[in-house]
Amino acid sequence: MNEKVPATLAKIPLQETRIFYERYANYENLNNLLLTEIETARKEDKVGMPAGNAGCWRSMYKYKCETELFKAFGLLLSGWMDHYFPKEKMDAQITYWTNVNEPGSVNMFHSHYRANCDVSGVYYVKGGRTGIIRFATNEQMNKMIRPGQPYANMIGHEPQDGDCLVWPSYLLHDVDVNRSDRQRISIAFNAVIERSNKDNVIEMPDATKS
Repeated sequence: MNEKVPATLAKIPLQETRIFYERYANYENLNNLLLTEIETARKEDKVGMPAGNAGCWRSMYKYKCETELFKAFGLLLSGWMDHYFPKEKMDAQITYWTNVNEPGSVNMFHSHYRANCDVSGVYYVKGGRTGIIRFATNEQMNKMIRPGQPYANMIGHEPQDGDCLVWPSYLLHDVDVNRSDRQRISIAFNAVIERSNKDNVIEMPDATKS
């Protein structure tokens, strides 16, 4: 079938799911600060919060270097808001937590939509060689799309230290087995995105410009 497609053919967008990704430029300095604080936090709380995945230490520890960490989050959230809400002032209310996954551990498929948030993300303190993060829609998980058709396959990202990703909170994701000899250390976060009514909003950096 080689018929010429008319230029006026209408394309009606139903839904768009995009994952935003950036390697934070100052990640080496930030990671050194985070690792020092994580070591202290684990000494103070050896058990951590209950976690659904074996071999994972989890904590809501609030970092002293939070301002620098939020710069990494802000670059991605700024890009997301610029894409979906161009020229509008937006606020992001962020909640974050730390995950330390030992070698051999895995994160099962889940989403964050029950957390009443709009956007979720992760920053990798130690990510290289620790397992691919994979994303899937419900249609892909339930094999509702025939192989070879558009969007039939889930996608994955092999993280490196300093990588930061943001995606819609409804999107299913998991992390493959950590087959390395190093811990996978990540800081996950959820964000509620709202239009701002404030006149003194601090503009987040434009992720599309450097």
